[in-house]
Amino acid sequence: MSTRLIYELALFLHILGAFGLIAALSVESVALRGLRQAESGDAARASLRAMQFVPPLGGGSGALILVTGLYMTATTWHAQGWILVAIAGLVLNALAGALVTRSRMTIVGPAAGRAVGPLSGEVRTILHDPLLLASLGFRLGTVLGILFVMTVKPSALVSLAVVLLGGLLGLLITQMSSRRTNRELRAQNG
Repeated sequence: MSTRLIYELALFLHILGAFGLIAALSVESVALRGLRQAESGDAARASLRAMQFVPPLGGGSGALILVTGLYMTATTWHAQGWILVAIAGLVLNALAGALVTRSRMTIVGPAAGRAVGPLSGEVRTILHDPLLLASLGFRLGTVLGILFVMTVKPSALVSLAVVLLGGLLGLLITQMSSRRTNRELRAQNG
């Protein structure tokens, strides 16, 4: 097989991994919205079932992106600033998902799993965990920043600024949404 064909296959798999990562974040977004809107234990558990697909899909996609990206860097692109920032952003994204989202789900999952009938105010508060939304927003923003960096290929400094700005904007947007939802939740719970 020619080196050009191997490169093109690696590029295809790299882009496929990006689609998979976006799919995982999309599933997580929908499932998290379902958890936050759940009014019964059954509805909360349905969203939890959807969340089960996120770690394997996101982790597998991230690994595919990383392996193929490292191959293309080693054989064609070599270590450029935008590549190093994209790799660091991908690793940061994985850490945020593993450390923040997974740890918070160890609290949310059992609370939703035990709920029977209409959700109590206490369980609804647990399901509205602001760190879950913050992690998701940060990761969505960094992924969009990485996509921009990989498309435009700016300098390392610009790449770093774009990825960090994307993460911060994602965090800010989700926090504004979370505050509004938390005010509504407090009003419902009296």
